[in-house]
Amino acid sequence: MGGSEKIYIITAPQLIQVAMKNKSLNLYPVMAEFAQKMVGLGPNVMDLFHNPPSDGSVSWIEDQHPSFAPLAPGPDLQEMNTYVLNKISETINSIGPDYETKKLYMWFRDSFTMATVGSLFGDKNSLMQDMTLSKNLWDYDGGQAELLMKPLPSITVSKAYNGRAKVQKALRKYFREDYDHITDASSVVKRRVAVNRKWGLPIDDIADHEFGMLFVSVTNAIPTLFWMMCYVFRDADLVADLQKELLALAVIQQDSDASGSRPSRKYTFTVAKFRTECPLLVSTYKEVMRLTNRSTGTRRVVEDTLISYTPPGEGGETKTYLLKKGANIQIPAIITNFGPDAWGDNAHEFNPRRFMTADRERERAQNRAFNPFGGGKHLCPGRFFADAEILGAMAALVLGFEIETLAGDRIEVPQINNNLAEAVGKPLTSVQENMLARIRRRPGWEDMEWAYIANNVAT
Repeated sequence: MGGSEKIYIITAPQLIQVAMKNKSLNLYPVMAEFAQKMVGLGPNVMDLFHNPPSDGSVSWIEDQHPSFAPLAPGPDLQEMNTYVLNKISETINSIGPDYETKKLYMWFRDSFTMATVGSLFGDKNSLMQDMTLSKNLWDYDGGQAELLMKPLPSITVSKAYNGRAKVQKALRKYFREDYDHITDASSVVKRRVAVNRKWGLPIDDIADHEFGMLFVSVTNAIPTLFWMMCYVFRDADLVADLQKELLALAVIQQDSDASGSRPSRKYTFTVAKFRTECPLLVSTYKEVMRLTNRSTGTRRVVEDTLISYTPPGEGGETKTYLLKKGANIQIPAIITNFGPDAWGDNAHEFNPRRFMTADRERERAQNRAFNPFGGGKHLCPGRFFADAEILGAMAALVLGFEIETLAGDRIEVPQINNNLAEAVGKPLTSVQENMLARIRRRPGWEDMEWAYIANNVAT
């Protein structure tokens, strides 16, 4: 990584909050290096990164910020959430009353990837017809960090390099042939494309830029969903408690098939209610993120900077640190997510009710230590999208299905691969490719069809 050889590692939660809000600790220089080497952006885009207007007017990267407004709570986000969840419901609605064997991680991976592609770029287009798109994207994921570090990546990291090239080729085809003729691309993609056209980027550069958007939309949500499924379905009592909580949201209506001969029921989830009416589901989700997040927040010191904080329990003495221009800041979640001051002596254990604490001081300590989506002005804009798709998918799986090992035992949580180059740790490659489980409808729920609405308005 660029900058000087000096690296400051910040682990105190209070100091992390100070650092994330300091404008002299900037993500953009680091982002530019990642964009060129990992995302493969060309000279036209990199020129916009490195050469902002000299008159102090809004830069290209700053002009991108309003593009993410559709990912904040509101009608645009609701439309994306209901699309991706109803696409997922097509997958789970196809599961019958008899056990089906799945490669569990791969099943989640491929189903969710294509649902997310559709929610971003529209439902009927060349991307959705590309049967290799998911594989190519995840081939890239398997070596994307090495693209940053190794020379001659087309040779030394060929699988990831070629996976990226194939997805970018598919995106270029989409933007050349499909984009201007479709009506259901997401608002966030439309806004990003409009900004890039305003700045004069050619169509292939616009397509390559959207590769980054597509990748970050799936790379963390899918492993998080997998881990949540494992942690929940290994615990029969937790499954029962979540079922009770979710049943309280029930809007079940009688339905029938197209011929009218087979009666069925339809369970419709209101996506907006997960956050407000499912405290155990939300706490479980946060606890899974705490245990599996391996992100390292990075900033570049753009000018000599003093940062200060007062450690708790040390007599109120303020500590001040000088950070030198050109150095890099690293904030490893694997330390703050397991610190006993915030999480107690059982910090390494899974406690689905950990985030339901009534202790306000403990809650404040947890909030300082828990930053799965970053912080400051660089807070992940896609966090609400990820929340809804994970909570929504888990709600249907918990309420309507049984998932167990092929021997009929409880699912176990496999070993995590502690790759600190990934924001969310994944299971070992052997587990991703070979972990088998069987899934079927819960007895009494065989006729249930699953659907989602945004907020009491069907879509």
